[in-house]
Amino acid sequence: MRVVCNVGPMMHGCSLQKQVSVMSINLSAKLDELQRGDRQLETTVALCEIRSQLQELTKSVESCQSEVSEVKRDMVAIKHELDTVQQVKEEIEELREYVDRLGEQSHRRKLRLLEQGLTFFLSYAILAAMLGMLQFGYNTGVINAPEVSIENFMKDVYKDRYGEDIQEDYVKLLYAVAVSIFAIGGMLGGFSGGMIANRFGRKGGLLLNNILGIGGACLMGFTKIAHSYEVLFLGRFIIGVNCGLNTSLVPMYISEIAPLNLRGGLGTVNQLAVTIGLLMSQVLGIEQILGTDDGWPVLLGMYIHQGL
Repeated sequence: MRVVCNVGPMMHGCSLQKQVSVMSINLSAKLDELQRGDRQLETTVALCEIRSQLQELTKSVESCQSEVSEVKRDMVAIKHELDTVQQVKEEIEELREYVDRLGEQSHRRKLRLLEQGLTFFLSYAILAAMLGMLQFGYNTGVINAPEVSIENFMKDVYKDRYGEDIQEDYVKLLYAVAVSIFAIGGMLGGFSGGMIANRFGRKGGLLLNNILGIGGACLMGFTKIAHSYEVLFLGRFIIGVNCGLNTSLVPMYISEIAPLNLRGGLGTVNQLAVTIGLLMSQVLGIEQILGTDDGWPVLLGMYIHQGL
């Protein structure tokens, strides 16, 4: 009985040791598993971090590639602009050479004109331009000589219209209007001379101005036929515009076509033409020639041939 009692506790102690050893083995195995799980977790976390870094690196590479593409496009645009600038530079050089050639040709032409002096065609052009200033002088003084005849015409027109004699002061007023309206038209023509010259040129402006000269001369010439002193006023105004334009266009035209060595002398022909026109108007306006009741319309409108 004693033996049995001793063996029982010993067996119980052995089984307990076995259980402890088994538990320790299981615990160590679980610890190994946990260690392996921690290592896998750490590896997974590291892989995720690496993956995120790779994604960021990929995005950076893509952005760098887009920036490189933009830089390439900018370089292509800059190259195109440089090519354009080079072409413009070449064109400027060609234009400079062309301008230099034109300058040399113009200089040679001026030298030839200086050598030739006053040629036939130059004299003809200056004479044709002088007719404008001749008409200015003529129409400035032509109204003075037939004053009495023009006033008699105004009296007749007024009496035919209203059936009564006109007052002397009113006749003087109408005649003053006929004289002064020429200056109003001349002022308007003088102010617009520069614009006409820039738009149509000196020669073109003179040619167009002849239309006004023809129209004004026709109106003054047919005043008595129309039996209206308003026609005389209109004709004097239009011829005033014509003469005002001539005072601007003729000096410019002559100064531009005249050679340098003759420009100063030819510039005085304008004043010469004005004085000749004044002289002709006074001579033709005397009573023995055209200063009569029947001849004054011809006297006012005879310079229509200048425009023609």
